[in-house]
Amino acid sequence: MQKYRFIALSLVVLILSAACSNLPKEHKVITAKEEVISIPVSEVKDGKVHFFTYKKSGKRINFFIRTDGAGKLSAFFDACYICYKKKKGYREEGADLICNECKLKFRIADEVWENKDCSPILLKSKTGDGNLIIKTEDIEKGIKLF
Repeated sequence: MQKYRFIALSLVVLILSAACSNLPKEHKVITAKEEVISIPVSEVKDGKVHFFTYKKSGKRINFFIRTDGAGKLSAFFDACYICYKKKKGYREEGADLICNECKLKFRIADEVWENKDCSPILLKSKTGDGNLIIKTEDIEKGIKLF
């Protein structure tokens, strides 16, 4: 009986430590080459939200790419200045992007997300040669959010 209590207690500790972890979720990990993150436009220009994780000094920096209703690609940190401390980020649900902390919704197709307390933080990016390009110096500026 003592053995089963120990196993049950160990499982509870393991589950609680995972649930209480202050690390943000890990998405598809992407690496930089020559100080640049390059993602093929053909993989992300589909009207959906695509989440990624870039790692720097053992920290996860999460970001996502979305195509708005006008067909423009944009990159955002998976955080906002209000809810970032909880490290929960956003999720895609149907035609909306939803904050996992405060539950605020954003229409993915909207060209601009503004005038909201909780709003994804724009990540400087550009398109060229069939890729969405993010400089590592730009994404590393967001490390404090994670």
